[in-house]
Amino acid sequence: ERFRQIETLFDEYLIDTNEEVREALEKCSLIIGLHADGATESIVNVALEHNKPFVVVPCCVFPNLFNQRFLYNQYNNMDSSSSSNKPIPVRTHEQFCQYLLAKDECLQHCTLPFEGRNFAIYW
Repeated sequence: ERFRQIETLFDEYLIDTNEEVREALEKCSLIIGLHADGATESIVNVALEHNKPFVVVPCCVFPNLFNQRFLYNQYNNMDSSSSSNKPIPVRTHEQFCQYLLAKDECLQHCTLPFEGRNFAIYW
């Protein structure tokens, strides 16, 4: 089978509890998350942890559901005063993309040639 789509609620813990997903991860050559909603960060984390190439096109941020996401000083355009050292909650799409890109220096990004949410993050 050349391509496989598994429709399930995806998070980092699913690899340990779902044999179908674990086998698919072991055999896959690329993980794709296009507008994966709440699974976007988990796709990035799992791909990095298992050394799998991936591409995600982040869409919804869900700041109330994922309220543990923060950007730190390097992504804050303020001066170096003590107030700029405060973590910034990730609430916007742009902040979410910055947050994901900060997970690993090897991550790259591009803008895809279509309208709407089209900012892709990949490795």
